Amino acid sequence: MSWIMELVKTYDAHEELVGKENIEGSKAVLMPICHVVQKAQIEVTIDGEGNFSHASVLPKAEQSTLLPCTPASEVRTSNLAPHPLHDKLIYIARDGDLYREERDKKGRSPYSLYVELLGKWVHSPYSIPKVEAVYKYVTQHDIIDDLCRANPPVLYRDDKGNIMQKWPYKDRPKPDIFSAVSDDILKALVRFRVIHIPGDNEPDLWKDQDLQRQYIAFFKHEFSKDLELCYATGKMMRPAGKQGKRIRSPKDKSKLISSNDTKGLTFRGRFKNAHECLSLGHETLQKATNALAWLIRNQGHDCEGRVFLAWSSSTPLPDILSATNDVIGDEWSTPLEITQPQTLTQWVESFDRAIKGYYHNFEKDPNAKANVIVLDAITSGRLSICYYDEFSGRDFIRRIEKWHKSGRWIQHKEVTDNKEKKDKISRKSKKRILGYVGVPSPRTLIKACYGENVSDTKMKMELERIFNCIVQGRPLPIDMERCIVRRVVTMANTASGNKYYPWRHGIVEPACTVICNRWNGTHSKEEEYKVALDEKNCNRDYLFGRLLAVADHMERSTFDGDEYGSRLTNAMKYMEAFSMRPSKTWWTIHNRLLPYMQKREKYGGKERLLLGQITSLFTKEDFESNTPLGSLFLLGFYNQQFAFQQLIEKQKKDKAERKSKGTTKNTTSQSAENE
Repeated sequence: MSWIMELVKTYDAHEELVGKENIEGSKAVLMPICHVVQKAQIEVTIDGEGNFSHASVLPKAEQSTLLPCTPASEVRTSNLAPHPLHDKLIYIARDGDLYREERDKKGRSPYSLYVELLGKWVHSPYSIPKVEAVYKYVTQHDIIDDLCRANPPVLYRDDKGNIMQKWPYKDRPKPDIFSAVSDDILKALVRFRVIHIPGDNEPDLWKDQDLQRQYIAFFKHEFSKDLELCYATGKMMRPAGKQGKRIRSPKDKSKLISSNDTKGLTFRGRFKNAHECLSLGHETLQKATNALAWLIRNQGHDCEGRVFLAWSSSTPLPDILSATNDVIGDEWSTPLEITQPQTLTQWVESFDRAIKGYYHNFEKDPNAKANVIVLDAITSGRLSICYYDEFSGRDFIRRIEKWHKSGRWIQHKEVTDNKEKKDKISRKSKKRILGYVGVPSPRTLIKACYGENVSDTKMKMELERIFNCIVQGRPLPIDMERCIVRRVVTMANTASGNKYYPWRHGIVEPACTVICNRWNGTHSKEEEYKVALDEKNCNRDYLFGRLLAVADHMERSTFDGDEYGSRLTNAMKYMEAFSMRPSKTWWTIHNRLLPYMQKREKYGGKERLLLGQITSLFTKEDFESNTPLGSLFLLGFYNQQFAFQQLIEKQKKDKAERKSKGTTKNTTSQSAENE
């Protein structure tokens, strides 16, 4: 029951947001209790005296409507159970029987049930003028007739006086109602607006928060007579009946708590009925499910029905399944390659500041918890909790920090600029490469391991494994490391031309994150691997990786413009074989490298000297051994490449500075001559 109470606590902590729309940073509305969201197709405007003003058909983008409900109407299917205010035409139309007769088992019409319920609200201490105006209208006017007589009409009659269900005229424009309602026109949902109420500034009844509060008070008065013990709160409340749906999404039919099995062995043999098994208050369960749905829509991750969610009732949490740059939240826009040491430092400092902010929030409330939950539905009607845990706030942040630091590496991803930055000629959003230091999103890691076309089932399973590793502070599974390393080396011989950077950014960099995560998670801080090149590292795998990077750089440096798009270096071509038989394959690569060594001699033969320096760090046994390389060779490969990039960037910067100084000097000399 702790998860229910944490959700109730979250609802109560954010009660000021209940029913409010357009909250900055919020993707969904926190639903008030005793309300549901449904799609309305028709909007009717009346005045304060209950007189018809006008009506319109709502476009699909504006149909979402928050409306009061009863325990019966919230989950109604074929049974007649009216909503108290906004409802379908067959409920609110006084003239509905002229077009269709419907009755319940007691012979009551939908309209009579609706008017009876709305009348109870109107005659209670919790009524307001706008509700009274709707009551006057539905009891004194015929809404179907009004909709047919409106200008322009909303509904249409045929020659026999029946409501048209389809538009029969192909040579005339089809009215909006036939596009908005795909089924029975008489089942279109109507919402009300009330205008000309003195002192009222909110004509839209579904947005009126005072109306929402008054209905909740009426609900508690009208429907809370038979009280039972709520197992979650220990208070006497109206028991929850059939539970609402739409937890994971607006179309979700699965229920989190349900007990309609009276013939099986769900509770029989232990309890007489379902309430003895589990009794929850209606208010408790409504708050919990509304808070859960709100949290999922705002910060949950849905993967084919499996939802991953972390939240705290009192303070924001970093997103578990986000990349480091999203956790930082800064608008970084770095070049294609991050090579400057100060840039690396800035990224590290930005992340540290962000994490310290979360620590500071929990210092204000040391007792605050972080809650983690995973939901999924095996059948369409049953929602299950696959995983739930609670952490102290600081402990949770510590685990998130560990995840982002243990696998920290240079990452690149393609991002699309905002619409206002569209190219004026093509009118298409420009794409650019964002570089950052940290870990990519788990989805990116999974695609790097298993390919872009990984199945939904595989994605769901792997996401859960990574999710568990993050929240439990464990290294990633070893099979993931083996898989991604294997994919790096097998895809290397295809990474020529414009495929090189997708291979490097999309597979190699995530692979380095996985390797670092596993290594740094199982070794001491003194043995941690970082992006910077470790020239004193004598690990055999690391050294062979450095050799391969030098060979790749030496050959690639001799390419002209055309060759960059078509040629593949021998280092890339033989990477897979090199990883399996490093010593033997190295001599093959070395021999094919000799012509490029000669070309590079005019630049001082720096790469040849570097090869000698790296080779000298090997023991004879390690250098001659053909034992397959471990995953650390990829770190050595990337570190050495990164060192070359830093050197190139420094040379470009120095050249630009010298050119600038020369220009300044010439300008000064010319000015002196002119004087």
